[in-house]
Amino acid sequence: MSFIEFKYSNCFSKINNYKNYLNLLKNSKELDSIIGSSNFLKIINNYDEINKVKKLCTDLLGERKKPFKKFCIFGTGGSSLGAQTLINLLPGKNKETIIFFDNIDPIIFNERLDKIDILNTCFIVISKSGKTPETLSQFSALLTKCEERGIDIGKIKKNFILITENSKNPLSSIGKEYDLLLIEHDKNIGGRFSIFSIVGLLPAYLAGVDIEKFIKGAKISLSDALEKNTIFHIEGASLTSCLYQEKNMNINVLLTYADSLKAFGSWYRQLWAESLGKNRLGSTPLHAVGTLDQHSQLQLYLDGPKDKFFTIIKSNFADQGAIMHNILGKFDASYLSNKSMGDLMHAEQNATIQTLINKNLPVREIFINKINPESLGSLIVHYFLEVIGVGIILGIDIFNQPAVDEGKILTKNYLS
Repeated sequence: MSFIEFKYSNCFSKINNYKNYLNLLKNSKELDSIIGSSNFLKIINNYDEINKVKKLCTDLLGERKKPFKKFCIFGTGGSSLGAQTLINLLPGKNKETIIFFDNIDPIIFNERLDKIDILNTCFIVISKSGKTPETLSQFSALLTKCEERGIDIGKIKKNFILITENSKNPLSSIGKEYDLLLIEHDKNIGGRFSIFSIVGLLPAYLAGVDIEKFIKGAKISLSDALEKNTIFHIEGASLTSCLYQEKNMNINVLLTYADSLKAFGSWYRQLWAESLGKNRLGSTPLHAVGTLDQHSQLQLYLDGPKDKFFTIIKSNFADQGAIMHNILGKFDASYLSNKSMGDLMHAEQNATIQTLINKNLPVREIFINKINPESLGSLIVHYFLEVIGVGIILGIDIFNQPAVDEGKILTKNYLS
């Protein structure tokens, strides 16, 4: 059972190593080993994380006479983007209970924090290492705010959940100091790979996402890949690597049309950039949003340097949404008259794809009939596996990120 379909145009002409890479990955013991041994994929095939999340929420919410009004997530990068990707699926009203603090703009942070009813808010603080300066600054600023308002942390310790490694680090030490709830972050799952863990699932479940369906979609796609029922990930990794190496297409454009995939685009950029941008290798991920970026980026895509590979995620929007008024027929816009907004969206995504094809640009279409937790789980698994494949082809360790350490050291130096 496949939740997503793939179609390729202008991708395979004059590339030499595609079949070689395809066969390499089809027979790769390294690929099978990484998939089989990686905790971020292994947890898909058991329901321990789901049970852990549900029990935590039952305990957390059951002890209160009144439910929390809001849930605030302190975290950055992978500690936040996975949950945001899941919650982005929900209608606007459902999203309002979860507030993400993923940046440290001092003005905006302070303004937003001042509006928070601390006594009726649950704060979930996430940092794998427990040393992330941005997250520590957010959390400690909240502690200062509590002191300023005369709030005793000891009396509201049930308002805090800290997710971090089981090690001696600043976040866990603060948690123990105040006797706050500490949840272990699997040390073998990096932030950008943590969406199927409690890091992604807990905020999503609190917001109302059906995390069981999310895991179900992931499980089906992972099983299909392991059993070689589908090779979409192998095709994608081989094709992307060939276009990068042989055609110098070093910009990987992901164009999504559904607003429910905006956060997914940010998640994708982190996964691709941090995993594959090493040793002077790796293509640059770029996320564009249709139809918005048709009016800001498409001119460059069509008529600029031919250094881009395009993946367009499309869905079925036909006959959906508000109906446009027939008055348009009087003013040289009859093509819109009595059509739904979904009809326009559907036409625009197809027109953009065809225009790229007509310009002889390499295009991969990923069609998702309905964007929901199951299809999102499938899409996430696809990109995990594709990134693993590209890493094997290019000889890159996808799990580290050594180059960013210098910036962390310099930040400390500037503050010292």
